[in-house]
Amino acid sequence: MCRILSYLGKPIFAEELLYKPDNSFIKQSYHPKYMSHLLNLAGFGMIAWDPHSPHPQLPFIYKTTDLPFYDENLHNLSSKIFPTCLLAHLRGVTYLDTQVVSNQNVHPFIFPGTGVCLAHNGALANFEKMKLDLIEYIKPEYRNYIRGTTDSEWIYAVFISQLNIQHVYTTNDIIKAIIETLRILQHMRAKHKISIASPVNLFITNGEFIAATRFVFDYGWYAKETAQSTHNAYHSLWYTYGEAYGVYDNEYRMRGSDKKTSIIIASEPLTADTTTWIEVPEYTLLVAQLEQGQIQITSRDINI
Repeated sequence: MCRILSYLGKPIFAEELLYKPDNSFIKQSYHPKYMSHLLNLAGFGMIAWDPHSPHPQLPFIYKTTDLPFYDENLHNLSSKIFPTCLLAHLRGVTYLDTQVVSNQNVHPFIFPGTGVCLAHNGALANFEKMKLDLIEYIKPEYRNYIRGTTDSEWIYAVFISQLNIQHVYTTNDIIKAIIETLRILQHMRAKHKISIASPVNLFITNGEFIAATRFVFDYGWYAKETAQSTHNAYHSLWYTYGEAYGVYDNEYRMRGSDKKTSIIIASEPLTADTTTWIEVPEYTLLVAQLEQGQIQITSRDINI
């Protein structure tokens, strides 16, 4: 299971999310609380938007295959980056010599000129059988941007092809593109008679919104030659929102208030104390947007 962290709201130093909480994002790479037998050692990636930086519409991007807890550059940068939106990903892969660990396979993915990025937690069973058939659902201008070997990058290419690129997105724009992407994947799985359970937790942002899914195709169905595995199960998804995230009463948490100006959506809580976090139900799509300075959350069931 990969780990993903997203944030939208008041400016915050990246280290307050990546390093400082007791179950910080970087700590999750070697000591996760959920699916703890799966370590995340195949790369770290982060995209962040800072409205006070030059060309604020262009995000800061950092990707590496180095182990993040030994990465001094990342630690130093995280104490200087002060974004209003961040999407970070710890890549976890099965321990096989066929796995490709490279910068091209590190999430999040963002194609030039789109301004929208995606990270994926999960795996599509028998993806190689359906990959080439997905080309017809990917716009020609995006096909040459696919560089890596992951199913995740192909999911991103399909998604970005369903989204009409523009400066401002409504919640309906985002939901429609995500649902259409899942329907295309479902159609391809049916075409190739693939019914093995496949988690698809997607995180999508452009610096102005965050969308996240908790979803599995064909939950409960497993390959005959393989034992049931947590790779096929629902991957966890949590969120917390309020006025601001930081240290309050000597512990990290989201400060409660009538003002809901910040939100974190993540694979697992950043603290051992989960009382201020909400677990997202299975088959759910969340979209969070800042409207007139307030976080607005839309939640809908995924029925495809």
